[in-house]
Amino acid sequence: MASISITTTQNVTIDHTLADFRQRLAAYFIDILIVLAWVIIHSVIKSLLFSNSGLGDAYFYVVIISFFSFYTLLMEYFMNGQTPGKRALNIRVVKLNGNEPAFMDYFIRWSLRFIEIYLSSGVLATIMINTTNLNQRLADIIAGTVIVKIQGNHSVTSDDLLKISSQNNYEPSYPEVTIFSENDMLTIKKLVDRYLSIGNEAHRLLVVDAANNLSKKMGVNIKEKKPELFLKTIIRDYVVLTR
Repeated sequence: MASISITTTQNVTIDHTLADFRQRLAAYFIDILIVLAWVIIHSVIKSLLFSNSGLGDAYFYVVIISFFSFYTLLMEYFMNGQTPGKRALNIRVVKLNGNEPAFMDYFIRWSLRFIEIYLSSGVLATIMINTTNLNQRLADIIAGTVIVKIQGNHSVTSDDLLKISSQNNYEPSYPEVTIFSENDMLTIKKLVDRYLSIGNEAHRLLVVDAANNLSKKMGVNIKEKKPELFLKTIIRDYVVLTR
């Protein structure tokens, strides 16, 4: 499968496997089934509760049409680049420049769906995904996004950081770590987890590069003998200092 290397804002390069057309199509159909189920259920509710009321039209447009129209936009924005269908297929929208996608990026992808998927019956989207080097729709090219396969069984969340054990009298080794954000720490934790689970040379080099870059940004010397131990320490320091 095709892959891509994306350098994050912390100068950490992460290899991603690109989602292929079949994975994206399967995610699309799962989302369609969810939307159809919503429409059917609430159409029945509308008929039962508002059949003889002027509120029926309002219910139809607010509850049914709004959900159908804005489903993808809102799901991707609030679910960190995923819809329920994408989550089921373990794929996600990411930015090529390593930043987190902004609302406008999701808006561009959503707005062009009507041309690429609905008006062209999916032909335009199919051609673009199967002929572009990064499996992108036209909307992805404009927004600077790609859809990638998430490695592992789950994506790292803020809850994973909070599960890291700490001591009441714990003294952080690197208080300078607070210059980073929670998203930075999530990226680092994901990198460490992948290295510990896969352990190949490529991931070892990524861990080394990440440790060196982070230590330079903090202006500190690495005290630990292994770079992954340094990364674990700064993650723990961050949790303790920012709780």
